[in-house]
Amino acid sequence: MHRMLGIFLFFAVILFAGCASKITRYGYGLQDMPDKYKNFGCDIVIKKDFVYNKDEVDILGEIKAGDSGLSFDCGKKYVLSLFKKEACALSADLINITYERNIDLWSSCYRAKAQFLRFKDKEKVKNLESDAAYIDT
Repeated sequence: MHRMLGIFLFFAVILFAGCASKITRYGYGLQDMPDKYKNFGCDIVIKKDFVYNKDEVDILGEIKAGDSGLSFDCGKKYVLSLFKKEACALSADLINITYERNIDLWSSCYRAKAQFLRFKDKEKVKNLESDAAYIDT
């Protein structure tokens, strides 16, 4: 009887387990991405709580990565690589992380929200560097 319960629980976990983070997009969608989206990449700056003048940037969209249940491929590196890919596809200059939570007892995923910013004056981008926490991601 205990063995049957164990097998049932195992399959229940597999059934409800997700593969990756739950991604929610605001202000844009996958239809806004070029056909080459899957192979898109660029060198992009990532900052946390970046303070900017609203007259100097365009907010191209926002993204949220959350927990989709028991997920296995939803760590910080995975989520930020997805953020980078989408920011590059939208021709953003900077990813502004506005919220983040690392993996903990409440979630098996890295959770984050971010804005994709494009500077109106490209000179302002030249001296920007990613925050140390995001350099190797």
